[in-house]
Amino acid sequence: MKVAVIGSGAAGLSATWALNEYSDHEVHLYESDDRAGGHANAVPFISKDENGREQSAYVDTGFIVFNPYTYPNFLRFLKLYPDIAILPTQMSFSISRDNGAFEWASDSLATLFCQPWRIFDTTIWRMLYDIFRFNASARRLVNRWSKAHIDDYDDCSIGEYLERGAYSDTFRDNYLIPMTAAIWSTPPNTCALDFPARTLIQFMHNHFLLQLTGKPSWLIFKDGSQAYIKMILSKLTSSRLHLCTPVKSVKNASSDRRVVLTTADGREEVYDHVIMTCHSDTALSILKEGGDIQPEEEKILSIFKWNKNESVLHSDTRLLPKSYLAKSCWNYLSFSTVMPDGQTKANNDQVSVTFDMNVLQHIPEKKHGPVLVSINPPFEPEASTVQGRWMFDHPVLDGNGIRAQRMLRTIQGIRGITYAGGYHNFGFHEDAFTSGLLAATTYSGLNAKLPFDIEFAEGSPWDDSSRKRPVKRDFSADLLAMIFDIIQAGGVRFIVGTAGLLLMGHAGISKGQVSRLINSFWR
Repeated sequence: MKVAVIGSGAAGLSATWALNEYSDHEVHLYESDDRAGGHANAVPFISKDENGREQSAYVDTGFIVFNPYTYPNFLRFLKLYPDIAILPTQMSFSISRDNGAFEWASDSLATLFCQPWRIFDTTIWRMLYDIFRFNASARRLVNRWSKAHIDDYDDCSIGEYLERGAYSDTFRDNYLIPMTAAIWSTPPNTCALDFPARTLIQFMHNHFLLQLTGKPSWLIFKDGSQAYIKMILSKLTSSRLHLCTPVKSVKNASSDRRVVLTTADGREEVYDHVIMTCHSDTALSILKEGGDIQPEEEKILSIFKWNKNESVLHSDTRLLPKSYLAKSCWNYLSFSTVMPDGQTKANNDQVSVTFDMNVLQHIPEKKHGPVLVSINPPFEPEASTVQGRWMFDHPVLDGNGIRAQRMLRTIQGIRGITYAGGYHNFGFHEDAFTSGLLAATTYSGLNAKLPFDIEFAEGSPWDDSSRKRPVKRDFSADLLAMIFDIIQAGGVRFIVGTAGLLLMGHAGISKGQVSRLINSFWR
């Protein structure tokens, strides 16, 4: 069969690879840009050596890190090509608010209290308490979900979940919302209002973010992500790679179920099957232009929303935390805003993160200087330090989007058209790559025979059985969660308060001061 793949991001590349290498089909890859790869975008960072000669190092500006546990299919693919070198890397996270007025980092106690006076700040201790409480309660929920499908949190947003659990503002504003916004490149206000709590908890569980030990090592490409892209494209006949070729419309031929693809310059090609790995809004536009979009296709594809983010490659260290101890691999930057009613809003409405590529990609700072990638920088980097800008779209996984994911199967393979992309699951490279494999092997009827089995993450919308897959019960989480429930019920608060009054009273601290400290912790 003659097959067209529209879009050359991770989904398009994996579908093309599977069909080209493991089927007898003739596959053509269409891309509107002048390069393939989508979010996998490695570019040279140019610097000068001590003699003034130019030197370069490849830097990934979109898709950067992956790990062996939550990227199983992508790693199985990479293992087939040992010449594509991968290396372990570090992973740490920091918050820097209001130009360094408030900072902390996740690496150690020293980085947590990178501002030493915060040792006496009860809001930091309350944040730590809520982190442990949230992790234990979330792991208890995952235990329940692993036994059977329980939908008690399917329609609950993060904001509602935190309010229901009486979590503190400092935990919400200085930990959970910034981390969620940074991971998904989603505006903080969207995280607080619309992001589904169940999706976040399941994701954090899958990525070992609900535990302090036993976390997987993260990985990078030694020579940038272009290494795997070049490998896939090298196997594709050059006449079947159509770069700088936007697709205008797709429709069914009048005489049969074949698909007519029309490019922006008016050329028409007839295919037996089309796999649309472009974003849902682009797919929707192409189908509408074809004139025979089906009501169910339009209904489902129009539900998904997208958020635009700018990625800037530069070397301006002002876009890092002020404290040397706080500087991390991922650095969340935020500026508080005062609302019309006088209330202070901790997180502005656009996510801003700076990745320290010297650490993440082992680029020697002594040789190349600071190498930074900032997503939506809160202020412009010094112009002389900027080496490139790119726009990337990320799916907004609100409640409607999660529900639409479950509906996608109803339009897969209908009238010779199949869909794939990161928006089919959590929105990451593995999700896009896996959806492309599914399009080539399962949903389309094209039946590419892969050299490995496709593995689904726990809680994946692709595999109904994954919700019921046997999982080793985490009894320690159940016990910890129960202890925190007792504390929250108030009994232990009374004990802590009384002990504090007695101990600090002997230390010469007034009852009023002790009460204010204790109340500020529980507030």
